Amino acid sequence: MTIVEIKRKLDGRIQRFRCDALEVAAGRAVILYHIERGVTLGGLAIPAGASSYGLFWTDRPYNVYLWVDPAGTTLGAYCNVANDTAITADTIDWLDLEADVMITPDGRAEVLDLAEVPADLPRRHRAALDDALARLDDGPAVLDEAERAVAPYRR
Repeated sequence: MTIVEIKRKLDGRIQRFRCDALEVAAGRAVILYHIERGVTLGGLAIPAGASSYGLFWTDRPYNVYLWVDPAGTTLGAYCNVANDTAITADTIDWLDLEADVMITPDGRAEVLDLAEVPADLPRRHRAALDDALARLDDGPAVLDEAERAVAPYRR
């Protein structure tokens, strides 16, 4: 089954990604995106043929992408600070608050793009940002939860 991930930016830009819906339940979704071209994000090289498992929640101020190389090795997790996440059978719609956290396979969490967060970020978004950064600081726990969530779907 296909689902569309809709990523809204603070400046009004919108990106859409067609993904495989692996699990869509009340308040939670697990999706799969196949990476066709190699890319480098947060200093991590992700090769062509890798898989990006996306985990989304309506009650958390972040989402997590677990990146797995074609051989099945976890490359890391990339977490977007997010707000206003809505999940339906057909879409996952979320607001990107610009800051990200990269978690390496050894559990080290590194905050990225914090300088891109607008100084005039509305109070409710600032609260979500602070909450997300506090929760994502425990890299090993975040990575372990992501690994367990996608384990039934890994090839």
